[in-house]
Amino acid sequence: MLAFAGTRIRYAVGGLQVLESKKQKRMNKRKIVWLAALCCVVGTLRAEMPRDYYPSTMEGKNQRELKTVLHELVKNHRRIAYGSRNYDNCCTWTVFKTSDRRPDGTVWDMYSDETFRFSGGATSGMNIEHSVPKSWWGDSNYDDTTPGYPYTYDATYDLHHLVPSEAKANSAKSNYPLGEVTSATFDNGVSKVGTAYVSGRSTNVFEPADEYKGDFARMYFYFVTCYQDYTWASLAPLMFERNAYPTLTTYGKSLLLRWHRNDPVSQKEKDRNNAVYSFQNNRNPYIDYPNLVEYIWGDSIDYAFSFSGNSSLASSLNIKDGDVVDFGSVPSGDMQNRTLYIKGANLSSDIRVSIKTGNAMFAITSGRTLYADELNTTGVDLGLSYSPRSEGQHEGILLVESDDLETPLEIKLKGLCMASEIPWVLIDGLKATYRKTDARVALRLSGTTESAVWTIDGRSVSGYFDPASFDVGIHTIRFKTATYTGLMRVEIVK
Repeated sequence: MLAFAGTRIRYAVGGLQVLESKKQKRMNKRKIVWLAALCCVVGTLRAEMPRDYYPSTMEGKNQRELKTVLHELVKNHRRIAYGSRNYDNCCTWTVFKTSDRRPDGTVWDMYSDETFRFSGGATSGMNIEHSVPKSWWGDSNYDDTTPGYPYTYDATYDLHHLVPSEAKANSAKSNYPLGEVTSATFDNGVSKVGTAYVSGRSTNVFEPADEYKGDFARMYFYFVTCYQDYTWASLAPLMFERNAYPTLTTYGKSLLLRWHRNDPVSQKEKDRNNAVYSFQNNRNPYIDYPNLVEYIWGDSIDYAFSFSGNSSLASSLNIKDGDVVDFGSVPSGDMQNRTLYIKGANLSSDIRVSIKTGNAMFAITSGRTLYADELNTTGVDLGLSYSPRSEGQHEGILLVESDDLETPLEIKLKGLCMASEIPWVLIDGLKATYRKTDARVALRLSGTTESAVWTIDGRSVSGYFDPASFDVGIHTIRFKTATYTGLMRVEIVK
């Protein structure tokens, strides 16, 4: 698909959007030649992706089949000697000096904001960090009979997930899974460690800074592709499954997809991918073609991947006619915002959105034209708002139009405007604790005269709470009126 805008060329390659001018393309080619010459002078290789690296067998595949092709592609790579001492003219820190160097020459540390400078060997105060913890595949046996190669598994040496890390942050991170910390025990402004709920259980997690969340997600996607045949140990089962597909738990997939989408591929990642490739001879496909993630785990799993960005399948959207955006209850004079995520597949035309009806209470807060290439790749968050001017239930229609659609889609918008001053409605007369011998209590409300329907533990009751009728323990009393709902929990003790 090609679309022209002035001197700019915008095109999609397997879901990867490229945008540059013809002049920029010529300049970039010159820069590549110049940089290649410079790299030869200083002995540093920063290889670009070869045109024939990715096989044509990726075409037309998705989910397991596409992941398997990538697995066969990336699994065979060079082992780089582990540590700071060169063997076979290379080692981990040799690569770091190319792959993890900031423009000012300092170490690019994704774990802290401290400043470190490269030295002859390892950088003092820093560790070699396995972004995916080494204990997760059980490579704990250190055998230095072969200098530089003391470990058993390829993953232990793999520079696509090995990075330099400030030592204290590395220690705090331990072998915890990725997650979003709710209560921190370590926070240096870049790395955070603490508790979170993972797969239904409270556990310690490591949370990187927002600017690096996508980096870590794509490292993990690469890892479960390259090493899908490993047997997982330690805390790995919180994120990984032992199978060829999907190799990610529900929790792991959901978290990594969100981080991947919210933090797109940066130039830093592209440069690092090229640098690691120049030493290790394999690449991270999810940096070169970020949208591969969607075809394997995300919202395009029902579609076939194509390098051209085209498919034999019909154009489609993830939204459908009659879908509802509910703004909930909004006090009079306030505004509530909502986001409608719109993702397309095989679209060739842009989408236009407008408010068809809604008495000016509903509005679009973002652009009214959604570009096909962006919809096909990352998707678009459409901003909507509800600003009620009168009390009551309100409805509107969001109209979605495109040349790719046989008929426009109508998305229903609804919201409820409440009075600005809402009375505080409480269950009146109940205590927190009762004995089974206590007398029954009438159920009533304060703050409203509306009649209520009562349930206790999901069972309807006739307006009384009788402790003698319930077992020892916690019980939930709920009410519902025409306007209000609420609950209170009471405990019955012996």
